[in-house]
Amino acid sequence: MKRIITLILILIITPFFIHSDKSISQQVEEIEASHAKQSELKKWDYIKDRIFDGKTPFFGRLEGDITIVLADSTKKEDSLLVEEAILDIREILPNKEIRILKPSGKITEPWIHIVFVHESIYTNPNKQIIDLANGHFLEIPRNVRKGNKLEIGPYMRVYILEERSYIANSHEVRKKSLKAGLLRKLVFLQNDSEIEGRSLFRSKKITSLDFFIRDRDKFLLQKLYSDDFLEQFEDYLYANYPWRYAYSFLHKKSMDLLAIGVVSLLGLVVFLLLFSFFQNKKFKYSYLNYFLPVLLIWAHLANLHWIYNYLTDFDSFISWWNSVLFMMTAIPLFALLTSFIMWATDKFLVKKQINFSSQLLQKVLFTFIAFIAPLILIFFFNGHRDEGIDFFLPGLFLWIALSVGRGFLIYLNHFSENLIKQKDLEMSKLKEVNSQAQVKLLQSQINPHFLYNALNSIASLAHKNADKTEKMALSLSDLFKYTINRKGRKDSTIGDEVEMVNNYLEVEQIRFGDRLNFTLNVDKSLENTRIPMFLIQPLIENSVKHGISKLEDSGQISLIIQKEEVGFSITVEDNGPNFQESLVSGHGLQTVFDLLRLTYSNKASISWKNAPTKHIKISIENEY
Repeated sequence: MKRIITLILILIITPFFIHSDKSISQQVEEIEASHAKQSELKKWDYIKDRIFDGKTPFFGRLEGDITIVLADSTKKEDSLLVEEAILDIREILPNKEIRILKPSGKITEPWIHIVFVHESIYTNPNKQIIDLANGHFLEIPRNVRKGNKLEIGPYMRVYILEERSYIANSHEVRKKSLKAGLLRKLVFLQNDSEIEGRSLFRSKKITSLDFFIRDRDKFLLQKLYSDDFLEQFEDYLYANYPWRYAYSFLHKKSMDLLAIGVVSLLGLVVFLLLFSFFQNKKFKYSYLNYFLPVLLIWAHLANLHWIYNYLTDFDSFISWWNSVLFMMTAIPLFALLTSFIMWATDKFLVKKQINFSSQLLQKVLFTFIAFIAPLILIFFFNGHRDEGIDFFLPGLFLWIALSVGRGFLIYLNHFSENLIKQKDLEMSKLKEVNSQAQVKLLQSQINPHFLYNALNSIASLAHKNADKTEKMALSLSDLFKYTINRKGRKDSTIGDEVEMVNNYLEVEQIRFGDRLNFTLNVDKSLENTRIPMFLIQPLIENSVKHGISKLEDSGQISLIIQKEEVGFSITVEDNGPNFQESLVSGHGLQTVFDLLRLTYSNKASISWKNAPTKHIKISIENEY
C-alpha cells in the first residue's frame, strides 16, 4: 500500500513545483523591461544580449596581448592616427597590453594580432601580409572583402579594416572612426541584427557615422576584459533572473544533462515502485491487470515530460489546473486505448501453442503498437499531419524502451517461474525420498519390537506346552514371511494387513489362552485399498499390551474397518483399562502417528475415547 501511495503523491506533488502562469521567456521579457530605468542592470542586459548566445559558454574577448601591425602601404599620417587611437583605447582598457609594430618588426610569440591594412592592398593582388606566427608572407585571396578576417593559426586572427573606417575629412573624426573600428575587433559579438539603436556595436559594418562610443559600449569592454568577468556576470544573472534561466544560460549542456538525469532517476524510481506493486498482484477481472498499470504509466510519463520541459523549454509553461484537467481526461482515454489493445492482443492474437520466444516477440510488438496508438489518433484528428515523422520522433525511443522493458519483465517472470517450478520439483522429490526413508525406518523398527515380544512369549511356553510352543513358532514364521516378501515396499492392501493382524492375534491368543478373544470386521469393498504397511498392527499390539494383559478375566479386541463420508476409518476396540487423559504414546502408537503424517499429511487424523466403548480410531479422508 505504501508503494501505490508514493506513486500517487509523486503525481500530485510534482505540479506544485513546476506550475506557472507564464513561461520563462515571458518572465525574462518582463524582467528586462523593468531594467530599463536601472542604468547598471540595463548595461548588463546589453552585455548579455551582445556577448552571449545563450547556448554555449563561449564569450567573445581576445586573450593575451594585442599587436597592431601596420602594412607597408600605411601612410605616416595614418600611423599617427593609429597611435592616437591606441592611447584612447588604453584609457578604456588600462589592463590590456596593446602594441604597434611596423612591417619591419618581427614577432614570435603566439599572441592574437590585428593587422591594419590600407585599401590599396586590394587593388594589387600581389600584395602580401606577413604571417607573424610562421615568419613568412601570406598572399591575400582575390575574394577577400573589406571587414573580413583571415585565420592564420590557432592563436592568431588577422583582421582587415576597411579603408572607409579611418579615411575622413576631419582628423578627429578619422581618429574616432579608427578607434571604433579597432575596438570592435576586440570583441566577438552575438545577435548583431537583434539590437536596436545606433551604437558602436550595432552592426558588423563600421562606417564614418558609427564611430561614437557610448557608455554602455565602454561598460561592455571594461567588464569583458576584467579578470572576474564571469563571476560578475553569474552574480548578475542569478540575482535578477529565475535560476533555471540563469543556469541554462551559463551551462546549456549541463542543464540538458541535469534534466535528463532528473527525469531518468525519477523514472527509475517510478518503474521500480510500479514493478514491485503489480508484479504478483492479480485482479478478479483480467482487464484490470492491464488498465491500472498502464494508467499509472501514462500519468507518470506526462509528469516526466512536464518536468523535462520545465528544465529545458523556456517558451512553455504548465498551469496547475491544465495539468489536473489533462490527468482527468486525456490520460484515462490514453490508458483505456493502450490497455485494451494489450489485453485483446494477449488474449486473442498471441498464440499460446507457439514457443515462448515467439510469444515474447509478439507481445513486445503489440505493446509498441498499443502505446503509440493514442499518438496516431492525435496525429490524424488534431491537425498534426503536416509534421510527419517529426511528430512521432520525440517519443519513438520512449515507446521502444517501454515495449522492450515489458518484454524484459515477461522474460524475467518466465525465467523465475521456471526456476521456482524446478526448485519445487526438486524439493518434492527430496521430500518423497525422505518420506520413503522414514517410512522404511519405522517399518524396520516394528519387526524387532514385535519379535522381542513374541520370543518372550515362546520362551514362557517352552516348559509348559510344547504343542502351543510349536504352533506359536509357526505362526511367527508366517508373520515374518509377510514382511520379508514385501521388503522394499512402503505400502500394502487393507486385506493383507488384516491377514497379518489375524496371524499376530493368533500368536498372542496362544500365549494368553482364553483371556484373549478377537473379532475382525472389514468392509469387503475396502480390502484392495492401499495403506502404509504396519499401520494397523501397532494399534492391535497396543490393545494387547496395555489392555488385555491387564485383565484377569476374558478380554475382547475388535477391529472395525468401514467406509465414511469422505474416505474410511480404522477402529480398534478393547475392554481393557481406560485410556489416560493424555494418551501415552509408546513405540507402537508413535509409529502410527509418523506413518499418518508422512503418508497423508493433513488428510488423516487419530482419536481415542473411553465411552461408550473404549476405542482408538484412525480417519483417512481419501483412499490411499
